[in-house]
Amino acid sequence: MIAFLGFALMQGLGSLLRALLTRERVSDCLRSPASWLLSLGLIFATALGPAGFLCGVALLLGVRHTPRSPSMHSPGLPWGAFGAVCLVVLARPWVPTQWDEFVWLGKARFESLGFGVGVQMALDPAQGVIPPGYPPLWPLAVGWLSLGRDTLDAQVVASSVLLLAAAATALEAWWPLLEAQRARRRFAVALALASPYLWVHARSAYVDLPVGLLGLSVLGFLVTDRAPLACAAAVVLSGVKDEGLPHVLAATVGAFALKRQRAVVPRLAPALLAVLVVATWRWLLHANAVGLLDHSVNAPALTWTPTLARLLAHHMADLMTWGVFWPAALAVVVSSARHQAAPALRATVVAGLIFIGFALVLGAERVRVFAENGTLINRLLVQWWPAAALLVWFELTSSAPNAGTQASATPTA
Repeated sequence: MIAFLGFALMQGLGSLLRALLTRERVSDCLRSPASWLLSLGLIFATALGPAGFLCGVALLLGVRHTPRSPSMHSPGLPWGAFGAVCLVVLARPWVPTQWDEFVWLGKARFESLGFGVGVQMALDPAQGVIPPGYPPLWPLAVGWLSLGRDTLDAQVVASSVLLLAAAATALEAWWPLLEAQRARRRFAVALALASPYLWVHARSAYVDLPVGLLGLSVLGFLVTDRAPLACAAAVVLSGVKDEGLPHVLAATVGAFALKRQRAVVPRLAPALLAVLVVATWRWLLHANAVGLLDHSVNAPALTWTPTLARLLAHHMADLMTWGVFWPAALAVVVSSARHQAAPALRATVVAGLIFIGFALVLGAERVRVFAENGTLINRLLVQWWPAAALLVWFELTSSAPNAGTQASATPTA
């Protein structure tokens, strides 16, 4: 119960801050799954010390002044169906079952020594925290939801609660468009069941699926004219994993693919905040002489490009892992758009696959070796599964061009 209490406190704090900044009703903010992002982003900025002050101020300004629709919460979410998902996710052994879980949960234990200790450890080369230079927010958040208790079951449950919070946030972000096709939810169930590898990550403490869900949230909030919530999601996403920034940038590309939106500032604000968070963290790493072994940028290994194409094709076509999902998703990507949100999702997925290529071709040699011999490609595909799955779902359930309801109202400010 510790993790649930910790999340309730985070949701409550985020709701109060959001109500103060946006003048929404506190009750509406409490019902909105996205409110936890605001408090988590501000707590993270505080944990970074003086260097994080600018990030915190920028987040508050983004939430307060970014143009938005009159109402930012999505009423009528399908909590019954979501509760069934919660049962599936939480019905796992409350101990690590996969090797990377030991890494993420091990770093979450630092917060039992005091607030922000995880940041201090990550910035101390003598501590040997692995992987060196990784953004620290996910293990920090697990420790905070555990309320500083160094108990493995609380930390495992906390990681699952964060995953479910990311899923609820993505659902809220897209609900104005999803609600119009609620009678076809069976297609969503079929999509999920058609991707066996998804359920492995849904019941683990790995961070790839939450990253994909938060990236989808950023795009959904931009598409439905709720840029303040997109800003909060972007700050959290960029602090969770190095791949967070590409997800925010891809969502920005997707938002610009919808020509009906005219305002530039709301669409750019999340990306600017994400760049600020990443730049702050990279500056802290440089100031503390912490090297980047895995996610450094190097000269492009262009001769490795055919290998990358072969690896992507091999993993996407693996029936035991993905079923027929990725071949179907790629077919939808190259087809003509029918749903109004399809251009945004299509641009986001394409940009995401391009970012995967850039990250591997420009990355360290050891990462390319891992991609050839490990599970890296599939884990990157997990990150882009939410956007690709929603694109497939919209296309399968849309019977006419521009099917679906219009997104929320034009921004008032």
